[in-house]
Amino acid sequence: MEYSETVPVQYQEGTAAFMDMNVLVDPRVLIPRPETELLVSVAAGLCRGKSWKSPVILDVGTGTGVIPLGLTKLIEDCRVIGADICEEALNVARENLRRFNREDRVELVVSDMFAAFVPEYENFFDCVVSNPPYVSEKDYEGLDAWVKAEPRIALCAGREGMDHLNVLAGQSGRFLAPGGFIAVEAGYDQAQKVKDAFRVSGFTDITAFRDFNGYERVITGWKRG
Repeated sequence: MEYSETVPVQYQEGTAAFMDMNVLVDPRVLIPRPETELLVSVAAGLCRGKSWKSPVILDVGTGTGVIPLGLTKLIEDCRVIGADICEEALNVARENLRRFNREDRVELVVSDMFAAFVPEYENFFDCVVSNPPYVSEKDYEGLDAWVKAEPRIALCAGREGMDHLNVLAGQSGRFLAPGGFIAVEAGYDQAQKVKDAFRVSGFTDITAFRDFNGYERVITGWKRG
């Protein structure tokens, strides 16, 4: 097979590796990265540490559905709602849920961030998790062509890359049950901004987890319970 240098190899092959699963990918969705495996591992570990019975988790910006796939793999009794603004992305997620027989544990919802979840989901979720768009406009312009082949909407998040992260910080507390937590993936240089946004929004026990390159990549915070 002859590969194009400007099209990600995962798109050309139709699959990408994630947590020992070969998930379906195409140009409708972002290609999963190792940093998101860290996000899933952290969120699952915190859920298991609380010994919750059948935790309910909201994944904001689910894309391929790899976060729900990973969470349901690591937490045997959890339920996940995966939300995404893009119906085309959710179609890919549906294919992946069928591929791994997770349709009974994961619900997919079309939603612009939290828009579809008011008011009946207030104080409802044990965890809100998200790998949102977080690339700044400046950094986006410098990306390689094969990265720009991925959906811009899944990558770029305003001038500083913080548009979606700020919404997550500001609104997640409304939908978390008391004692629940938020876990997000952020850019290599955004951890302090995310911590500050969490603190302003009233989250406690804010913690950052480092990726394999040493960057603080996953940030968590807890809602007072």
